[in-house]
Amino acid sequence: MILFALALLQVAAPETSAQPDIVVQANVGCGPPFSRLYIAPMGEPIRTDGRTDPMALWFAQADANHDGRLTLAELQADADRFFTTLDVDRSGEIDPQEMADYENKVAPEIKLYQPDQDPHPRDRRQKHDAKQAAKQRSDYVAPYGAGLYASLNIPEPVVSADLDLNRGVLRAELAATAANRFPTLDILGRGYLTYDILAKSPAQKAIDACRAAADKKTR
Repeated sequence: MILFALALLQVAAPETSAQPDIVVQANVGCGPPFSRLYIAPMGEPIRTDGRTDPMALWFAQADANHDGRLTLAELQADADRFFTTLDVDRSGEIDPQEMADYENKVAPEIKLYQPDQDPHPRDRRQKHDAKQAAKQRSDYVAPYGAGLYASLNIPEPVVSADLDLNRGVLRAELAATAANRFPTLDILGRGYLTYDILAKSPAQKAIDACRAAADKKTR
């Protein structure tokens, strides 16, 4: 899949579309140049070794006609494909168990509470978790969950597609959610997305900041 996506990115795009740097050498002290994880707008985790840009891989995958422009129809088609992946029992709905599998198996990095590996007493850990949860509730704009690895600050992008709040997500609900999210991604209001206007994830911004600081020191 990754090799195929990389091949797609070699196709010439319109002049309006900036071509992403797919593989970049790491700066000393900053680690890999890219976040190893990108959570796509509809919740799919894209993972790489850190030298390959996962957001560029997702864009190439979703850009079905390879013209460098991602339309709403293409975003919905990509969402539909991911829906089929999550709907393991082919019931036509992502049910609570499949949502749990998404959080625990497909994209465990988005869980708000990770397994306790802290050697300190559990009560101290619980107090810390409670403090962090209170901070998140009071400052929702701070990214957490999937928002740390995504272009959109949505902590759980699959559960939040449950528009009728019945603890299940239908294929049509995911398509409607894609339509709701598209305008937020389309910051220029052009009716299509290009790689260069997609917001980088907070995880990627942190790496970019480190690289910029390292480059400045070497000048």
